[in-house]
Amino acid sequence: MRYLVTGVCGFIGSHLAEYLLKQGHEVHGIDNLSSGKMENLDIAKLRLFVAADCQNWPAVVRAAVGCDYVFHAASTVGVQKVLRNPSHCIENILDSTRGVLKLGIPGMYFSTSEVYGKVGTGALREDSVLAYSSAPRWSYAAAKLAGEWLALAEKWNVVRLFNVVGPRQCSDYGAVLPRFVKQALADEPIAVYGDGSQVRTFTSVHDVVRILHTMSQKKFEIVNVGSTNTYSILELSEQVYRLVDTDSPTKFVPYDKAYPEGFDECPSRIPDLSRLHRLIGVQTYLSLKQPNYRDWE
Repeated sequence: MRYLVTGVCGFIGSHLAEYLLKQGHEVHGIDNLSSGKMENLDIAKLRLFVAADCQNWPAVVRAAVGCDYVFHAASTVGVQKVLRNPSHCIENILDSTRGVLKLGIPGMYFSTSEVYGKVGTGALREDSVLAYSSAPRWSYAAAKLAGEWLALAEKWNVVRLFNVVGPRQCSDYGAVLPRFVKQALADEPIAVYGDGSQVRTFTSVHDVVRILHTMSQKKFEIVNVGSTNTYSILELSEQVYRLVDTDSPTKFVPYDKAYPEGFDECPSRIPDLSRLHRLIGVQTYLSLKQPNYRDWE
């Protein structure tokens, strides 16, 4: 198979490209390098790399020549970036998605658990009711949800990813685990936003790319992709303390000090994985309790 990976130099995109290459496939990639980094991937191993935006139609066509399937991972990254310019976030996600879908090639659209908004505290099924406030934070979720509709209209697979973590993940874009590790290694206070009671699940990127490749060979509409590794943010910070062995104190930071105006938080976000497990079987997940979790390779 020959795959096109958009956002190929990003955190998930680069790991996915490497996994596909190890499975003996050919990989084309496109990335505008706005958040992805060339050092994340040995570009020479790709059959073709195009440094361009997915809104650039001629570049997308060039990147996709001869490809059998598209993994559309390219997107706006980071809560801070979304809050600074919600309109640009929406336009970027929808325009790039339209461009890739125009290729007429089968593919998978990478959505997000953010589309569930502020839905309750139970496990979130794919048909859960979505709940938002008017806070600018949810512009990203709304754009991703609209992108899902575009993808479904072209009979693409849609995956909703829940807190993927692992090597190369950058703390600059709001990802909590690399931020905690960076602060702990520098013997700085670990900054917990709010009171730390927010509950999330965390999934190794190595589990995720394996699952995505398997799912690309299936027919489905929308599926949650996450794990059973559930932590409160405070519990996560305490685990980082233990693994890094630092005496730095925890620092609780109010949301209005951590983010620009317009941030809104969800207290719990846990996926119902029943549909995923029906498609590909019950999965075994890497544990975040491994002493070398931040060096998974």
